[in-house]
Amino acid sequence: MRQFKILEIQLSDRMQLKLLNNEKARVITYLILGAFGGILFACIEYLMQIHGEFPEEFVPLIIRSAITGSFILGTVAIVEVLSRKRFVQRPFLFVVLVRTIFYFLIITFWLTIINGVWYVIKGDLSVYEHLNLYFKNEMYIVNLGFTFLGLLLTVGVTQINSLHRKGELISFVMGKYHFPREVERIFCFIDLKSSTSIAEKLGHIKFALFLKDYYSDITEALRETNAQIYQYVGDEIVLSWSYENGLANNNFINCFFQMREIINDLKPKYMDRYGVYPEFKAGVHGGKVIVTWIGELKKEIVYIGDVLNTTSRIQEYCKSLGKDFLISEELLKKVNQLGKIKASYVENTILRGKESKIILHSLELRGQKN
Repeated sequence: MRQFKILEIQLSDRMQLKLLNNEKARVITYLILGAFGGILFACIEYLMQIHGEFPEEFVPLIIRSAITGSFILGTVAIVEVLSRKRFVQRPFLFVVLVRTIFYFLIITFWLTIINGVWYVIKGDLSVYEHLNLYFKNEMYIVNLGFTFLGLLLTVGVTQINSLHRKGELISFVMGKYHFPREVERIFCFIDLKSSTSIAEKLGHIKFALFLKDYYSDITEALRETNAQIYQYVGDEIVLSWSYENGLANNNFINCFFQMREIINDLKPKYMDRYGVYPEFKAGVHGGKVIVTWIGELKKEIVYIGDVLNTTSRIQEYCKSLGKDFLISEELLKKVNQLGKIKASYVENTILRGKESKIILHSLELRGQKN
């Protein structure tokens, strides 16, 4: 059992290093954003106090606020990194309340500590005097309440936003795509191999848990390659990128191979728990589509166009051609350098339900076969 728990969290050394670097970059970003947020807050506070009876000096206020903001957001980032997996299966109210309380305690802790140390260093107050004045101040009580309510609202909205595709809630609020608009997108249809036989072997409940683990484990690959989840269709997932995001660093290609690398590293976990592990095939294509909001009882952003039908048909051809990852030549021509990826011509064919031919290529890592 202990070996299983170890296997469950182990990835290859290269993938572990990649994830670690991503988390470090996230923490550093939060530290910088916290410092800038603290400086902005200090500027506002200084302007409000400038005509007051005891205005604070500008430079010391800036320094103290920058340090406080950096420490607060840095701690938040570390907590998020360490606890992210713990919240995956938790109910909405639990996640919102626990995260709100955590953030509230972090903010209160660093404000108390840094301000206390600041005044002690200045020699104005002792630690006891500072804490006594700090916690009895009426503004502290008022700010305490507003901070908690603000955090509760922010965390709640963030959790609700996770029910939608990235940026979808903001698009709805801003009125974006309320009128149909033509855009260029890359789509990737990823289908689980032998899903019917796996479902029969595991049963409905266990198969659902299998899918939940699978979708959860590939999240880091999607996040790192800026993939947007367009739809979950049973055991199929449809990913999408703008051309700019998809072509940058070959994100739309690397996503598939990073997903496969993660699953291969976690194969012992799946075999121990389910007796099978996720294997998948994918088709990718791009072009112009229409995007708009639809629905009244349930609103959703949808993409309409032949590009999606073509991408779906390309993915279907993986099985008959014995390939794991197929790409249209039209999209392949837009890629500058494939690097460690090799593209091999497969065939010039007419896809099911189509009239014109399309040239298909297979993508695979150099030195490996599908």
